[in-house]
Amino acid sequence: MTHVKEQTGTSITLTGIAASGGIGGGRAWVLPTSSTTVKPEKISHDDAKKELAKLDAAVKHVISEFDHLKSISKDDEVNQILDTQIQVLYDPQLLEDIHIKISKQLFGAEYAIFESFNKYIELLDESGVDWAKERMIDIVSIRDQLIKTIKNNGEELLIAENSVIFAHDVSPTEIIQLSRQNISGLVMQKGGLTSHAVILAQSLNIPCVISADWTMHDPEGFTMVLMDGDSGEIILNPSNDEKSLFDKRKTEQEEIRAETMIWAAKPDQTNCGSSFTIQANIEFLNELPRLKTHGAKGVGLLRTETILFQSKNFDVDNQIEFYRSVMDAADNKTVTIRLFDAGGDKLLDDYEAEANPFLGWRGIRMLLDKPDLLDQQLEAILRVSGDYPGKLKILVPMVSRLEEIDEIKQAIHRVERLLEIKNITFDKSIPLGIMIEVPSIALMAEHAAEKVDFFSIGTNDLTQYTLAVDRGNEHISKLYEPLSPAVWKLIAMTKSGADKAGIPVAVCGEMASRPELAACFLGMGITELSMTTNSIPGVKAILCNSSKSELKNLAEIILSINETHLINLHLKEWMQSKG
Repeated sequence: MTHVKEQTGTSITLTGIAASGGIGGGRAWVLPTSSTTVKPEKISHDDAKKELAKLDAAVKHVISEFDHLKSISKDDEVNQILDTQIQVLYDPQLLEDIHIKISKQLFGAEYAIFESFNKYIELLDESGVDWAKERMIDIVSIRDQLIKTIKNNGEELLIAENSVIFAHDVSPTEIIQLSRQNISGLVMQKGGLTSHAVILAQSLNIPCVISADWTMHDPEGFTMVLMDGDSGEIILNPSNDEKSLFDKRKTEQEEIRAETMIWAAKPDQTNCGSSFTIQANIEFLNELPRLKTHGAKGVGLLRTETILFQSKNFDVDNQIEFYRSVMDAADNKTVTIRLFDAGGDKLLDDYEAEANPFLGWRGIRMLLDKPDLLDQQLEAILRVSGDYPGKLKILVPMVSRLEEIDEIKQAIHRVERLLEIKNITFDKSIPLGIMIEVPSIALMAEHAAEKVDFFSIGTNDLTQYTLAVDRGNEHISKLYEPLSPAVWKLIAMTKSGADKAGIPVAVCGEMASRPELAACFLGMGITELSMTTNSIPGVKAILCNSSKSELKNLAEIILSINETHLINLHLKEWMQSKG
C-alpha cells in the first residue's frame, strides 16, 4: 500500500508499484471520479423500437470511435486491446440481454445497458480470476461510453500537455486520448500489472505507477509533480535537489535501456561460456515480432486463454491458425503451448460462482471435466505438430496430484488414435510437461518427474499457494513475497526431483523476469527461463556478465537464508556489485 515515505518542507514523497518505466514531470491533473447511475424508467411498447434504434446507433458510434483510435495508434498491441473492447460490443449474449430489457421488460435503452453490463461485471467479479478482475474497468468504460453516447455527452478529455495524471483508474480509451495530449505520466490508485491500462501505458511509453494512494493530499495544489515508473516513487512539489536527482535518473534510465537492448542479439552464454536459454511468455499475436528484436529463443509459455475467451468462433481451425502463426514467428525454435488455464468464468457454458475460485475449478481440473474442450485443443496442437516435428511441447496447468498426469496422457492417446484413423500426421513424440505451481506436486516432484518429459515452474501461483496469500487482494498484498525461503525450498525440491529423473526444468513465472532472480535460477542449474519479451535484454545483460561459479555461489547463499528480508538485502547488494 502507498504511504508517505518522507516529507521535507513542502515536498512530499509517495511510493506505489512501478508499472511502466520512465520519468514523468509536470503539473498534476486529477481526473474526476464519476459513477454512472441510471434510473429504471419504463417505456411504452410504441417507444421500444425507438430505444432499440438508440442502442444500435450508440453501439455503432462507440465501435467507430474504437476504430478511429486504432487508425491513429499505430501500435499492434494497442490495437489488439481495442479489438478486445470491440468484441465486447459484439457479444451476442450481452446484446440479447439488453434487447430483452428494452423490448420485453420495457426499460429505456440507458437503463437496459446499465443493468445488463452490471450483470456482466458482477459475473466477472465473482469469477475471481486475475485477468477478469483487472479488466473490469474496461467493461465499465464501455458501459459508460454507450450511456454517454445516448445522452449526447461523450466529449473527449481535455488535459493540459505534459501533465502528470492522477486517477482512481483509467479506461483504455482514456489512456489513448490522454496520450494524444502528450501527458508525461500516470498515477493510479487501482489497476494491476497486467491490466489493459498498464499494457497500454507500456506500449505508448507513458510512465505509470499503480496502487498509489494519493487521496490524502491534493496533487493539483502543488506547483510540480515528479514520478518514476521504474521505482514507483512520486514527489509532490519537489525541491531543486530532487529535480536534479530525477533529471540524472532519467538520463541514466535511457542509457541503461539502450545498453540492455544491445544484449538482445548476444549469445545466451555466461562470461565463462556456460549456456542458458531465454524464451518468451506470449499471449497475443502482436507480441510475436519481439521474439526476434528482443532475443528470445522460442516461446517458453504460450498462453491460450485468449482463444477461449475472446474468439467469437472458437474451434479447432481457429486454434490451428493461431498456433501456426506462433510457430512461424518462433523461426524454427521450440514453442511450449500451455493448455487452457481457465475455469470459474462466465464464458464457460456451465459457469457457477465459487466461494474460493483460486482453489476451485480451474486448469487441468476444468479440462478433465470438459473432455470435448480438451480434445479440441489437443487435436489442434497435434495437427500443427505434424508440420513442426520436434518443435512443439504441451504444458499442463494446475496439476496437484499424480493421477491427473495419467488422465491427461489418456486424453492425448485418445486424440492420437482419432487422428491416426483419419490419416492425419502428427508428432508422435511430442513432449508433455506440467506446471509446478501447487505445493502438493512440488513435494511429489521426484515421482511426478517419472511420468513427464519436463517441468515448468509457475512462480506466481506457487508463491500464492505456498504462502496462502491471494495475490490480487490489496489488503494482504504485502504478504505476497516470491522471495520467501519456503518458495525457494520448493523450487529447489522441484529441481532435485527433476534431476533424479533426468528431465529439464524451466521457470516461466514473473520471478524469471527479475535479473537477480534469474541469476539465482541459473546458479541452481535451471538453465531454461521464460519471461515477458521486454524483460529479456535486461536479464541477459546480467547473466552474460556473470560466471557460472559466481551464480552458483549466489544461489547457495540465497537457499541458506531463512528470512525473506535478508534474501532481499543480499540480492540488492549483489545487484549493486554488478553495477
